[in-house]
Amino acid sequence: MLRVTYIEQVRRLIYGGQPSSEAEITVGLVNTWLPQAVGVAAKACYKDAIAIDGINYVNNSFYTTFKTLAITEDEQFLWKVTLPEIPIGIGTSEGISRLVLRDNESRQLSQPIVWLSQNQLTYFQNMRTIPNKVLGYSEGIYVYLKSELILQDYTAQATMISGGLSTDLNSILNVPADYFPIMTEYLRVQLTGERNTLKDVTNDGNDMVRTT
Repeated sequence: MLRVTYIEQVRRLIYGGQPSSEAEITVGLVNTWLPQAVGVAAKACYKDAIAIDGINYVNNSFYTTFKTLAITEDEQFLWKVTLPEIPIGIGTSEGISRLVLRDNESRQLSQPIVWLSQNQLTYFQNMRTIPNKVLGYSEGIYVYLKSELILQDYTAQATMISGGLSTDLNSILNVPADYFPIMTEYLRVQLTGERNTLKDVTNDGNDMVRTT
């Protein structure tokens, strides 16, 4: 489903029909709430997998691959990749499942990097070097890569749990259809609450809401 189509479904649910041109729950506002709703749906999928299969995972349909991510030098032998969004907090690093490097000249892809947890960062220098592997770890919106190679000549490709390209309303919303009801209920509660909250419409320097 297109992102804009789903957003219009949510808006019509909240307003009970076609929203007017003065509607405060705008397309842009719903779009800013979507990443949170996708995170709620992905966690529900994670719990369903444990309950049904006894294995913790998130269905592949939730994952999106972002390409041509720039790699910049952060410190000596430490490189930084900026992700399109902060990965959701599932497992140690399951919000972002895979990151590879791409040689822009040959178009060849590297082996996936080896993920380090925050606990492993305290002692990984004493670990035996893994041949032909780049070590990496995530912090917020960044992925840091440990390598003696000059990585700024490469770009990165990250596969992570994401609803897709949030800046393109005509892009596909990357969520399985059976998890839309979970997202819709989350958005309905949040946005209906915002719509029904009394507003301070008097510009008198006082933030008290007056109903009369």
